[in-house]
Amino acid sequence: MKGYCLPLSPEGKAQVVDPPPWHYGGDIIQVVFKADPKEVKQVLPEPLELGSNPGLAFIWFVEWTSVSDVNPDLAYLNPERSQYKECLLAVSCRYHGEEGFTVPYIWVDNDFTLLRGWFQGFPKKLARIYMTRPHPLNPKMGPIGPGTKLKGICEGHGERIAEASLRITGKASVEELPKFRFFLLRHYPSVEDPSRPAVMELAQSVVENVRVSDVWKGEAELYFYPSFFEEVDKLKPIEILAGHYFSLGMTIKGGRILHRY
Repeated sequence: MKGYCLPLSPEGKAQVVDPPPWHYGGDIIQVVFKADPKEVKQVLPEPLELGSNPGLAFIWFVEWTSVSDVNPDLAYLNPERSQYKECLLAVSCRYHGEEGFTVPYIWVDNDFTLLRGWFQGFPKKLARIYMTRPHPLNPKMGPIGPGTKLKGICEGHGERIAEASLRITGKASVEELPKFRFFLLRHYPSVEDPSRPAVMELAQSVVENVRVSDVWKGEAELYFYPSFFEEVDKLKPIEILAGHYFSLGMTIKGGRILHRY
């Protein structure tokens, strides 16, 4: 029986996710904001601490295309297994003085990226995610530029979870974007004792080949909605700091374990 993950099979083709490295390219609507530092602290697993700018956070709405070294032609062979949309919430933190972000909540719309996220420490849940898709030849939209309006919506289990809006005002530089380094909590429950996890460890993503282009900035809005099944509204923005739209490419090789609980 072969495979990087379940389901294992005689040839290994049935696995939900190929092994890393994974290669990504996507277009991102980003809103940078301040949340209540007291609420941010509540979602930081030890030994993570509040960052030097307590309460700093950002949300991404992304439309990704991803492939692996095992299947570099996956986007051609089967687009459904290489394309997905994502809503990611990151809050700033520190690990032994090293600045970064952790991701307490994240939603995706496809099973392979959900499982791949759990392997890395991204706590992904399934949701429906909608994003404005600008097209330069649409007579009523035109190319991206000042005045272009973009929106991202995340909804799941019959509820609207988050909504971000951006009205572009001009070009921006890569240096204006938060430098993301992700500290992630990997957690798997024990099948024998549900009160104790079989795996619980803090990991850092190993990311290479980061490229950013076509950075735009604008006026942004962000809303988190009350929910029976989510707690993201506790991290609602108390101040909007910036809004951006940009393209990002990168390779995630895996991760390294920083702390075992």
